[in-house]
Amino acid sequence: MSTGLLDFFVLEGSECVEQLDGLLARAASGAPDIDAFARNARALRGSATMAKVQGITDVANALERIVKGLRDGSIEWTPALRGAVIATVDDLKILIRGVRAWGDGETARAAARTAELNAIAPAPVRAASPTPVAASGSAAFLAVQTSDVAAGLQKFADAPSTPAAFAATLAQIRALRGVAALLDLPPLAEVVAAVDDAAKGLEIGATTATDALRDLFRTAAVVLREGSDAIQAGGRPDSGTNAVFAFTVAAQGFVEGTGDDDQVVPIHTLFPDGAGENIVHAEPNPPTTPAERFKLEVVSQAEHLRRLVGDARRAVDAPSRQRLGYELRGAVRALARSAGSFGENVVANSLNALLEGAAALDPLALTGLDESAALLASRVDEPLAPKIAEIVRRATPMRSSTPISATPIVRPPTPIATPVVRTPTPLATPVVRPPTPMATPVVTQSYSPPLEAAPSGAALHDLLGAGISGLSSLGSTPLAEPVELEDDGVVPIQDLLYRGKSALRRAAQLGQSYRTSGATPNAEELAELYDLLELAEAE
Repeated sequence: MSTGLLDFFVLEGSECVEQLDGLLARAASGAPDIDAFARNARALRGSATMAKVQGITDVANALERIVKGLRDGSIEWTPALRGAVIATVDDLKILIRGVRAWGDGETARAAARTAELNAIAPAPVRAASPTPVAASGSAAFLAVQTSDVAAGLQKFADAPSTPAAFAATLAQIRALRGVAALLDLPPLAEVVAAVDDAAKGLEIGATTATDALRDLFRTAAVVLREGSDAIQAGGRPDSGTNAVFAFTVAAQGFVEGTGDDDQVVPIHTLFPDGAGENIVHAEPNPPTTPAERFKLEVVSQAEHLRRLVGDARRAVDAPSRQRLGYELRGAVRALARSAGSFGENVVANSLNALLEGAAALDPLALTGLDESAALLASRVDEPLAPKIAEIVRRATPMRSSTPISATPIVRPPTPIATPVVRTPTPLATPVVRPPTPMATPVVTQSYSPPLEAAPSGAALHDLLGAGISGLSSLGSTPLAEPVELEDDGVVPIQDLLYRGKSALRRAAQLGQSYRTSGATPNAEELAELYDLLELAEAE
């Protein structure tokens, strides 16, 4: 609660309590002025409600019931009642003075005083069944507005028109979204919010009437029409109908179709390394370090993420969970990219590890995100990366054995293939083919026979003679007819050129070498790069 609002409440509440005290003093032992007492009690309740001081609101409510009972005659002004009211006014003075440091003591004092007054004028008992919406004055307005919006959405879905023609329906959607009573009628609030967010891109011309947008509007129209009928009948919309399920599916398809193409990169990666005439120069003595700028940058993002986590924990209906899952995914991605742009790779990788769990509203992932975001929003001076990595390890037990890398995940470079030039090898003798073609054997296990003594002397003479004489028969009876091989010594030019992926890899290799050396490529080197790019498209 803002300090200004509390200051205003202290002034106004103190004035109301002083008026009540004066009325009791002037009445002596009799009943005070009922109308003036009721007017000041009502003003105190309204001011406490605005300041969200629930304890004082409850006490003021109890005083109003006392006044109502005195007015209709159901309660008699007795010395016991006079003593209870005077004690209540005295306690209200104490509670208002301590509103800036409200604690358990103030809560207990307000609860005790409320209970004492409730014993005299009990609070009305609410029915266990939901109160019909028709009992509120806004029921007719909500029923008519939701019906009109449903008709406008259905008309646009069936025959998309220009954003200007859709402006009237969009104005009704935004007016309906601002009605507080709609928050008590799930899933209507989620449907209206989703349609409003989807229509923003259509309004500024960033998106067109795609099939996904038309499906979203069409299913939203059915849900809003069902809700309008339920409100007119004095009931509440049903969150478990087939129409709500169809809307959830359409909304999921729409948000998944919208790309998340924003990419934050450090500016120094856009310039070559080394000395040179660069457009941007680093400040030799910057006022803040990158770590300090990172902490300042992500505070608002971390607080927004914590708010989404709190909303996700309270979401019960399918449209709310679907919307919050999408918003959490986007918030985590944005925060991780901000961390990566400042070189906080451990933080970025840790948050990305919780991305899928956040989209599914997993309780462990939500706890990890809440604790990590609390650290990022705390602005502490100590390093946050190790603590956030430990939080993520606890929130992702299936990945706890894999340490989170301090460097971005980069795929290893693909080895660049070097073209092989085929050189003709002249053959002195023709190749003799065996009579029966045999498949290349696959050796599964090597076998080494036992070594024997090498032949020598006469045994070696006989072995050589038998081998040579055995080979002499091949002159008259060859194993196969000799085949003459034609070799013109010509190599196809295609075998000597880069093509397709090999040309692209060669171009990437040259570009990397230029960046590493810091030299500016000349005209011949640029021409080679252009030729390689053309050859990459040839395949």
